[in-house]
Amino acid sequence: MKNNNKSVTFVYGSDDFLVDRRARFIFNDACQGRGEIFTCDSSRNLASTLGNIISALATVPLFDDSATVWLRSVCFLGEIPLAEDDKNLITQLLESIRASSDRRIIISATGVDRRMKIFKNLEEIADAVNLDDEPESKAIDLTIGEFAEANRTKIDPSAAKLLRMKCGNNFRLLEQEINKLSTYIFGQRSHISEGDVATLVDDYDTENFFEPVEKFFENNIAAALQAMDRYFFSNSDAIPLLLALQARNRALIQMRALIDARHVKVVHSGVVKNDFIRAAQIFHMENLNRSTFNIFSQNIWYLSKLVPLCLKFKLRRLIKFQTLFSSAIATAFDRSQDQKTIMKELILKCLCQSLAGL
Repeated sequence: MKNNNKSVTFVYGSDDFLVDRRARFIFNDACQGRGEIFTCDSSRNLASTLGNIISALATVPLFDDSATVWLRSVCFLGEIPLAEDDKNLITQLLESIRASSDRRIIISATGVDRRMKIFKNLEEIADAVNLDDEPESKAIDLTIGEFAEANRTKIDPSAAKLLRMKCGNNFRLLEQEINKLSTYIFGQRSHISEGDVATLVDDYDTENFFEPVEKFFENNIAAALQAMDRYFFSNSDAIPLLLALQARNRALIQMRALIDARHVKVVHSGVVKNDFIRAAQIFHMENLNRSTFNIFSQNIWYLSKLVPLCLKFKLRRLIKFQTLFSSAIATAFDRSQDQKTIMKELILKCLCQSLAGL
């Protein structure tokens, strides 16, 4: 039976960032972010998670805020094999959703298998929003504008075009760069110009190595290996990727050293700007040209984003990474036909030792 009261919204698509962003917008619009969120992104303990959701939907909401529920990043609509008990619980969940006319329910998922009976049943009881049906170029242009608007700025059409050329269609990177650009022009003007983009934004998409670098420093072996497969699908040279890893690692080494030496204080938003300026003066590194070799020449907003990454690793581990990156560059020249294997070996050597706390 089709849900006619529009109380259930099912958002799905291939880009997890866009799906999560659209679902969050719908969720916040419904309850100002004060509803209940259940994350179902892993098959581990899925039965327990499903049981909690079913129990929550069966409970009469006492307040308006608790009447909104977001089932975020559900994993049972893809290709993950499901146990028979899990399938039974999912059937119960669908029945609970169908019966919860007093609840506003948002469901989000990526990588869905549209052939699944569960997917078809969910489409029948929900208003489905398939983000893959939206024209790509229009969606990207609108999203860039929304990112700028969220930062209380605007972006010139020529600047948006150049930004897309530099970043490609990586929405996470686009958001990060617009945040950085908005911080840069704050208090000076309200529009991001093409010149701002040319000055501050690196050419990430030229070699398509942004994703593997990010996944590596998230300390996620499986995600880093998958990103490496995608990189070598359209690239054959490991050297640019290794240089990108070295550049990021240089910044992390310098940041970790400053934190460990207590020259800069870590706060919720990143690092204290005045501490950073004072450290630059102590080391006579202020007012130098922008370079990845000099952390004091980098944008403070960008450096604050690096803090959670550098805290994942001890300083000695980051220094070891740099040594391994240099060795991998030499190996890549010697084994030019085997560069994908070299990079995968590098990931395992670095991150397995890191997870072991060595």
